[in-house]
Amino acid sequence: MKKKFHSFAGRLTRRIIIVMLVVMTFVSGLIFLFAAGSILSMMTDHYQDILSLTSERTEGMLRLVEVSSTNNVGEISKHLANPDQVQQSLESELCLNPHIVGCAVAFVQNYYRQKGLWYEPYARWTKDGSIEMLQIGGPDHDYFMREWYLKGIASEVGYWSEPYYDEAGARTMLCTYVLPVKDKKGEIVGVFGADVSLSWLTEQVKNLDLNAEKGGISSFAVSESEHPIYAFILSRNGDYLVHPDPNRILSDNYFKHSEDEKYQKVGRAMLAGESGRGIAEMDGVRSYVFYAPLMHSGWSMAIVIPVESIMAPGMLLGMLIILLQGFGLLIAFILFRRSIRRTARPLKFLVRSTEEVAKGHFDTPLPQLRYYDEIHQLRDSFEHMQHSLTRYVDELTEVTTREAAIDRELDIARNIQMSMLPVQGPVDGKGIDLSGTLTPAKAVGGDLYDYFVRDNQLYFCIGDVSGKGVPAAMVMAVTSALFRSLSDGESSPAQVMNGLNANLSTRNDSLMFVTLFFGILNLSTGQLRYCNAGHDAPLIIGPDGSVEMLQVESNLAVGVMPGWEFVEQEVTLKPGSLLFLYTDGLTEAENPVHELFGMDRILEEARKDNKQSPADFVSSMKAAVHTFVDGAEPSDDLTMLAIRYVC
Repeated sequence: MKKKFHSFAGRLTRRIIIVMLVVMTFVSGLIFLFAAGSILSMMTDHYQDILSLTSERTEGMLRLVEVSSTNNVGEISKHLANPDQVQQSLESELCLNPHIVGCAVAFVQNYYRQKGLWYEPYARWTKDGSIEMLQIGGPDHDYFMREWYLKGIASEVGYWSEPYYDEAGARTMLCTYVLPVKDKKGEIVGVFGADVSLSWLTEQVKNLDLNAEKGGISSFAVSESEHPIYAFILSRNGDYLVHPDPNRILSDNYFKHSEDEKYQKVGRAMLAGESGRGIAEMDGVRSYVFYAPLMHSGWSMAIVIPVESIMAPGMLLGMLIILLQGFGLLIAFILFRRSIRRTARPLKFLVRSTEEVAKGHFDTPLPQLRYYDEIHQLRDSFEHMQHSLTRYVDELTEVTTREAAIDRELDIARNIQMSMLPVQGPVDGKGIDLSGTLTPAKAVGGDLYDYFVRDNQLYFCIGDVSGKGVPAAMVMAVTSALFRSLSDGESSPAQVMNGLNANLSTRNDSLMFVTLFFGILNLSTGQLRYCNAGHDAPLIIGPDGSVEMLQVESNLAVGVMPGWEFVEQEVTLKPGSLLFLYTDGLTEAENPVHELFGMDRILEEARKDNKQSPADFVSSMKAAVHTFVDGAEPSDDLTMLAIRYVC
């Protein structure tokens, strides 16, 4: 008889809570987006207004200097006949304009012959608030070559000079408003300059109210921001005229600080005299940049506000909405909690039973439930899991036992394979020093190297079996044994290679092959006869430190094609030369980002010290590979053999 299914009572509660959560999240999201957008627009307009008002205020101050200077030039022109009255006009200019740190008239050469070649009366404020008159023209202050003088003489109207340090007059960093001075005939007899200190301009900018509207959530966000809001002014060529960091004023350029396109775009727009805003990384902080030109001077002013200062109000509002939403969900939770607990009570009994099962007591009895609902289905699932776990543990024990046996057999196979390599130590015969190493990628591998001395000749080989693991290790063992067997009584590398190919090609159903390099070195003459079967070309490191690849015929790998005739080659090694052989486990070693060690790094390592012993050479190359792979899983067996011909 089919059991009647009873719905889990808590399902209704969960559905109600989920529906409430979705609705509240949707409504809260809409409110958050609307409020955040409104706050962002409000703060953007606020800072844009500050910039506009500040720009107008600063420009008005500069305009005041221009108007006052124009009027003063007229007075100076009237009194050109009397140098003393010219000085009085300069003093009057300072009295009327306390924000001007100094002013001067730089006359053309020998205008007043009694005053000499240079005559530049200069009036400036002193520290005690009085006005001091100086004559600063002279060989040490040759104003005839100054930019402000030359442009003042050449222009018909006034202009603002580029910032500079005045070492003769005000002795501070300043900008000068320059006007030509003309006599009654309309001829230019000099230039008038009104100096505005960059310190004064900096103070004007520092006095700006850069905070957001007082008393609101935006004001709180700005005050809590880690990064300050600040303003700066750029000259016509991008130099800082005003900046919170005094070390940048007049000695730093805006465009030096970042190559980012957005940052550069803001700077180009400012120098072009544009108004607007942008977002860029300013001193490592992502910020809004509001900028506007100071039209009469050609300068540009900007206010920098970190994005976090503008986005923070929206985030605070979002947090408030989330708190309200959480409060509503808390009420819903309290209302439905009792119903959920009543419905979920059977789960307590099921939990106790499953905890015992988790401890390994798979025969622990599970509780009997009254209703056939979702909890009952869960109980039946746990019961099925008990039986499955029992079977799984039995099977796992059996598999673990088998794998342990396989591991022991692989260890034995590795020991056997490594014992087949030649024993490192002195080699019978004079005139050579050699060292080799083989590092399998797995427990056993398919690389091999071998050597022996007979009749004052060194027989040696290095090879790489296709594939990895146990199959490759078996082919490696067969190849190593064939090398010893076929080399006995045979002095032709090509004949030995033909014999290897014939043996390995026979009954090669697995289609495995071996790349191999085989050579015979005459220890008396240095004559090297060799045959290559698809293997990487060895390196020859000469006694003079030169590194070159041995010229080899590619040939086919042994075991590929029966009857292939291998080509034998010959070369004579110079005394002191080192022959370095390796498998592709060296060139194709990979680091964690899948870069290959490659031939270039092998050549670089080979050139470091040509006087190393073969053992040290192999150790250095192995250390270089180990550093390069940086712990990455080896992708292939690594085998190296170094042979130095001494005499």
